[in-house]
Amino acid sequence: MTLPALLVKTREKEAVSHLKKVYVTLESAYRLAQNEHSEIQNWFTTDDVKLNSEIFYNNLKPYLKVIKDCGFTQGCLTSGYVKTLDGRAYNPYDANQREYKVILADGTALMFMLSYPECNAVEHVDGNDLIWEACGNIKVDINGRKGEYTMGKDFFIFDITPKGIIPTGLEKDKSYPFENYCNTFKQTNANGRSCAAWVIYNENMDYLHCNDLSWVGKTKCK
Repeated sequence: MTLPALLVKTREKEAVSHLKKVYVTLESAYRLAQNEHSEIQNWFTTDDVKLNSEIFYNNLKPYLKVIKDCGFTQGCLTSGYVKTLDGRAYNPYDANQREYKVILADGTALMFMLSYPECNAVEHVDGNDLIWEACGNIKVDINGRKGEYTMGKDFFIFDITPKGIIPTGLEKDKSYPFENYCNTFKQTNANGRSCAAWVIYNENMDYLHCNDLSWVGKTKCK
């Protein structure tokens, strides 16, 4: 391999390692918060997304190493639009005033959104398809305020469910299937939002280099 190719692979391995660490951190914090505050369905009393996002974060806060708390203001995520995998501007998340934003000690930026306070949805099977009904999500920028700021490269999404923190793009999740929403060769809305599960469980980012990967077929380009 050439030096540039080796550098790319090294950075991708570092990204995989970092995202796996973040996943463990979030899942652990969520479990500890549930032990302290009971099941998530009991955490909320209103339909106010901002209030519930803050409550969710505050319950996890004791178990996270936070060095900067932006709340609903700017300054924790990269300014401007996060890009999709196919290079389009998608959303200016740092300017979002409904999601709670913080930076962890390792430089990871997090954004919490609790959309459905009843949070009584569970996974269910529709035919052979696994359907995730999330209460909200946690957006993760592993580079914080530096880096590419691109979904599927340094920006990933985890769903909040009563069962735990779930990385998006699992094998049978048909809401945003990996093959369509983690593919540099397709122009789908929010392309890159379904890469987290692939990175964590297949431990690579080869979807950046080839377009024929799938959970039931090739899991590496070579």
